[in-house]
Amino acid sequence: MNYAIFLSILNLVLLARLRLIFRDEGATAKDLAIIGIVPLVVLPFVQLSWGWGILALHLASYPFVMKLAEHSRDKLNRNRALTLLYHLIITGIICSPLFEVNGGVLAEKTIGFLGWMTLPEGDLAVDTVTTTQVVSAGMLLVINEMNIVLRYVLKIMGIESLGMQEDKVRDEEYSMGRLIGLLERIFIFIFVLLNQYSAIGFILAAKGVTRFNNFKDDRPFAEYVLIGTLLSTLLALIIGGGVKILL
Repeated sequence: MNYAIFLSILNLVLLARLRLIFRDEGATAKDLAIIGIVPLVVLPFVQLSWGWGILALHLASYPFVMKLAEHSRDKLNRNRALTLLYHLIITGIICSPLFEVNGGVLAEKTIGFLGWMTLPEGDLAVDTVTTTQVVSAGMLLVINEMNIVLRYVLKIMGIESLGMQEDKVRDEEYSMGRLIGLLERIFIFIFVLLNQYSAIGFILAAKGVTRFNNFKDDRPFAEYVLIGTLLSTLLALIIGGGVKILL
């Protein structure tokens, strides 16, 4: 498999899908346009071949697949996770030796330019590029995609999101809680890569301190936050551990 092209496409797709973070009602036409356009940036860097044509066709059809997945709000998180899985499988097959997809002249010149700009010897190794791509993909996964998985798992467990319970929490408080969860996963991911596992405990403790009054006065709320925090931490640990294995 051409991992450089696969990871480049994956990062572009994950970057574009950040538009979905606060789209609980479904993606807008503008969101779908951006999700469709951003991954196309990779095409000029790929050598022209019949594999290039198949890749272009797949990338061009991806926003239409997303549009179909966004119709059902009840199954929104499940469908978003499935569309990403679909994209990973199809892109992986296209980037396999079967389709002979390779980087073009522009890709080589871009890597050479980046090496000249960032390194004294001016030679940017392929391993360095791949490492950067893997870490970037892991970071993007914990920012948005793990939130999608988290919410889907909570729904399977029969736990309704507090954002759907208007008498439980205000919109501002709900959005702030989601932001805290996002930052929590980012820090855990970074600490895993740095082997600073003890620092993860400080993050969880800090979150507990800020929610102390809510925990004391509202047991269902405390249980919901605890379950969400543990799942969020577990997902961030899995992604962080997976990235460490690949590095």
